Amino acid sequence: MKNTINFYYNIFLDELIKKDNCYYFYYSGDEYYFVPLNRPYDDVQSIYKLNLEMKKRRCLVHELVLNKDKSIITVVNGISYVLIKLCKYKNDKVFLNDINYIQNMTANIECDKSLVRNDWIKLWSEKIDYYEYQISQVGKKYPLLCDSLSYFIGMGENAISYLVNNLDSKTNVNLVVSHKRIYQESGSLNFYDPLNFVVDSRVRDVAEFIKETFYNKTLNLYDLKSYFNMANLNKNEYILLLGRLLFPTYYFDIYDDIINKGKSEELVINIIDRTDEYESLLNTIYKFILYEKKARLEPIEWLQDKN
Repeated sequence: MKNTINFYYNIFLDELIKKDNCYYFYYSGDEYYFVPLNRPYDDVQSIYKLNLEMKKRRCLVHELVLNKDKSIITVVNGISYVLIKLCKYKNDKVFLNDINYIQNMTANIECDKSLVRNDWIKLWSEKIDYYEYQISQVGKKYPLLCDSLSYFIGMGENAISYLVNNLDSKTNVNLVVSHKRIYQESGSLNFYDPLNFVVDSRVRDVAEFIKETFYNKTLNLYDLKSYFNMANLNKNEYILLLGRLLFPTYYFDIYDDIINKGKSEELVINIIDRTDEYESLLNTIYKFILYEKKARLEPIEWLQDKN
């Protein structure tokens, strides 16, 4: 792989570290990683344009590096790779302040429509249809999934209904650079990676951060309230936030890893065992938005008795 990097990028290496099919190295005082492409080919040019726009705005972000052919993608043994130069800023964990920073730096950013992921109702409805079909398929092989899937499909349907019944379609959505998923423990390596970017409502990352930190038992409610006090969300954004908190992306991601990647079914136990606790958290957040932020939201009736 050293010869490949030398040939395509004119970079001569003394040391190359391999980890999980990725290659890491230092060159001229900068850190790079050479990674398999994990996005559709059709997204690549759009991500590169977004990366350039973020650099223009002086936003912290890793940088996609073109090869000698002026291409983002380098094919090695039939596998598409991308070279990424890491930004100087490093952090072992992601915090709400990091999310707020990238939102402020990328407000109303120009991007190709292919990167915009704000049609949640359509995307979620398609997911629910898929998982409803799957119920009859998981059966004997995955008893934990079989017993729990109906509950989480129901949560997803609640999320969709809440958005359908409450969103004001005439209100513009504040679009910012967001992430496919937030992984707190991956820190800046994942957070500033352009291959993890989508463009969406600014509450997307906040909602996913809340779910991630809740299930990892690192959620800090004081920091969350501080974010709400600072962010000045509008009514539609609070509705989107609650809808995304209701939609169980965390469960569905693990479900997919179990079915498609052969991971242990026991990974869902932490989620299944904490459903009552998570519903209580949802109610706490709802009441905070309703009473402290004075947002006039329609009640989520089934949550009323959770606290």
